[in-house]
Amino acid sequence: METKPAVVVEPPDGNGLRKVVIDGKPAGKVWSHHELQKVLERARVAPDADIEWRGGSCMVWPAHSWGRRIAGTVMAVGFVATAAMCTWIGMKDSLDALTFAGRVTGFLFLFMAMVELVAFAAGFDFWRNHRKAYSGPILLLGAVVEFFVGSVLILMYIANRDRPSGELCLLLWIGIVVCASWSLWLLCRRRVWKVLRYPGRIAIGAIVSTVLVVTNLAYTQIYLPSMSRPLVQGSAEIGMPTLNREGTKMYLRVRLRLKNSGEVPVHILGSIYWIQLKLASDPKDRYRLLKPGELVKPPGQELSPAEEFSEDVVVEIANPGRQNYEAVTAQVEAYAFRQDRMTIDAAYKNSGEWRGKLKKEGKDEDPPGPPSPPKEKEYFRYQSAISQSSELLNLTRGRERVTVWWLYRRRPVVYVDVASPDNRKPLNLNDPKEQRRAVDRYGLAFVRGSMTQTPYTELLKEAQTHRPL
Repeated sequence: METKPAVVVEPPDGNGLRKVVIDGKPAGKVWSHHELQKVLERARVAPDADIEWRGGSCMVWPAHSWGRRIAGTVMAVGFVATAAMCTWIGMKDSLDALTFAGRVTGFLFLFMAMVELVAFAAGFDFWRNHRKAYSGPILLLGAVVEFFVGSVLILMYIANRDRPSGELCLLLWIGIVVCASWSLWLLCRRRVWKVLRYPGRIAIGAIVSTVLVVTNLAYTQIYLPSMSRPLVQGSAEIGMPTLNREGTKMYLRVRLRLKNSGEVPVHILGSIYWIQLKLASDPKDRYRLLKPGELVKPPGQELSPAEEFSEDVVVEIANPGRQNYEAVTAQVEAYAFRQDRMTIDAAYKNSGEWRGKLKKEGKDEDPPGPPSPPKEKEYFRYQSAISQSSELLNLTRGRERVTVWWLYRRRPVVYVDVASPDNRKPLNLNDPKEQRRAVDRYGLAFVRGSMTQTPYTELLKEAQTHRPL
């Protein structure tokens, strides 16, 4: 007579799985009657074999429930969403971040994406037959990484809470944190770390090493570079004057310079110079403007450390001997931003348009410009979208753009504004908070060169000395 194999189904374990033993040898763990039949088929056991049920009848399958399936599905969705977010940030920052720290952060996000994918794969084992002992700890690690990523993104968003948009991303990150919190609660309740030999030591070692690496990276790659402020200097030099043969006109050459004397490459957003005559007879110390202009044209050009822009400008003074002037003055001003803080579109240098054309297009008040007297509304405007130093900042800060006004007044001036395209708040140059925000984020520097003055009588005398015969 044929001997039938002895089949024993053990009581459910902490995860609701029931161990199957055939002829004294473990055949696996099952979570439903259907899974049990598959195990018996693989072992070539007849379907009508006698089964010894321990700790519950054939109707007791605590792991075979909709709650278990829902838990696995929700956890898997959280892992996939986090992996997608980390991959998006990591792929962009590891290749295109403007700083070394940003690129290291990009590789860190790629590593966290890999952890999430491994956790996603481990979920199939943990929520089905649990054949791998370490699938539970892997899920716990994935949930910790998921919570870390979501929390970092939310905290960075809050730090930039002046943004008017980005609610959809915020909802996604909140969902990731909620899903991670629920996963951690569920996995901790099951004590999934108990399969590890020294779970406490492993946790402490991971925490200490992470803190040391992050601290060293933040100090060497973030703190020290941020302390290197851009140093751009403007200067002017008044050269030798000359007279025409009739003595009715005096020509004066002025050399204008912008030099990067710091250690950080910068881009020049906008620049302006003034060459003026100081009126000796005016008690209010008024000036007569001889010539204004842009020193760096087109704007947006890079200025590396120890590099300088220079231009020689020739101005004409009519009837030099008949006028009562005190001095000739020259001065340079510019706006620059750090190359490692943001980038501007290549089209910025060609984006300049007059107010008349902007008005026809309905863009003359986008954004609201700086205040000016009613009779002095003419301006020339440059505008471009900007990109942050990393994709992580792009996501948490949102879209921003830079606008530069070259405003024509009695004494032309240049204004710069960096804000979201959705921001309709009028520019207030007297608000230090707005300027401080741009300085902190992008290393925006306002360059005001010292005013160069030369006595007019000295220039006139020198010109008369070298007057052509």
